[in-house]
Amino acid sequence: MKTLLLAVLMIGVMCGSVAAQSPDREFTPGPRMIRAIDQIAGSYAHLGHSLGLTAEQKDAMARIVQSMKTDMWMKEAVLVGMFQELEEKRRHGLLQDNEYRIANTLTGGIETDELNLFIDTLVSLRAVLTAEQRATLQGTSRPAMEFRLSQGFNTKIGLMSLEGIGRVYNGYRDELRLSDAQAQAIQSLLEEARREVLRLGTEIDLSRVEADELVMRPDVNPEAIRAKMQKTGETEGVLFGKLFAVSDQIDGQLTPEQRKKVTELKQNRQRHVASMDRAGHEGPAHGERPSLAAAPAFDYFLDQAQLGLSPEQVAALVAAKNETRKAVLIEQAKLKGTELKLLSLLRNGETPPSEDQLTTAAQSLEQIRSKITVARALGYLKARQILTREQQQRVHPPQTLEDSK
Repeated sequence: MKTLLLAVLMIGVMCGSVAAQSPDREFTPGPRMIRAIDQIAGSYAHLGHSLGLTAEQKDAMARIVQSMKTDMWMKEAVLVGMFQELEEKRRHGLLQDNEYRIANTLTGGIETDELNLFIDTLVSLRAVLTAEQRATLQGTSRPAMEFRLSQGFNTKIGLMSLEGIGRVYNGYRDELRLSDAQAQAIQSLLEEARREVLRLGTEIDLSRVEADELVMRPDVNPEAIRAKMQKTGETEGVLFGKLFAVSDQIDGQLTPEQRKKVTELKQNRQRHVASMDRAGHEGPAHGERPSLAAAPAFDYFLDQAQLGLSPEQVAALVAAKNETRKAVLIEQAKLKGTELKLLSLLRNGETPPSEDQLTTAAQSLEQIRSKITVARALGYLKARQILTREQQQRVHPPQTLEDSK
């Protein structure tokens, strides 16, 4: 499977919080799969009386869902960490074109793992039911066929990415001094790619809706769901392939001198965007002078032009920020899994947890929260050490250790 996060990055679309993705604008498949499992497990619980579920069966289903969420959150932490690392590099003009393609391969592998986890969980949940219960479920379940309006998200992102690729034609034509033959060839490539993006985007949307409906059918073979989801991912891969291919084809229309010029123009644009981002990061209110202590964590340094950071310092700060943020994301995923264990203890009505069990679970939560705080504090110290002595004297500890928003 392939995600759309790289298409977002290709044109520098800023996303304030990947973790808080809305259902219509999700960049990773994990949240959608968790919702589906929750919905399926919830439907079993709702029909618990008519199905005759035992307490053991209910406990088994709860453990299966808990295990799936814990594993999925860890995989999502890795995906989101990769996304944010690329975005941070792009924001500061440090992103290389080949990093998109490398990350595209890596994310595809992780998403395949997520799909396997989802299918295995679906099979495990249904295996808890007896043959009679499965027959009852099939007789009473009436999953709806959805006719929701497609959001066209794949199409939108594909076209926006194509717009970024097409800047050679639309934005840099004069600076590159394209010949008439070059301009015509590039125009034809962009027009053909636009047709393909529109076609493939619609195909992906339809395939995803069909897969969502299959998941809710109690009589469907899980392998049919796998095949449908894999087809969706393969089509997304074709869409990415088209975007990468047209980028290469347009690049092939340019002379070596023009390709070098394109690189310079892109870098200048990235620096300009980064400068605009910094200017609007934590703007002062009502004419107040900006406060260095107002910006969170690493951006406390990165967004301060008056520090006179060298390109090497910016690159080192971005690397330190990404390293710290990925460590925090992993610990946050562990925290969610540990919280789920505590909630499971509290929801167990048959055998209420002992005080010792609750104390142990609460202590585990605090240990992880402590690790998160330590990781952020160490990251701040590492960032400060990148500054010169004179630069360090011009800054003070930030008001928060939270990551950049």
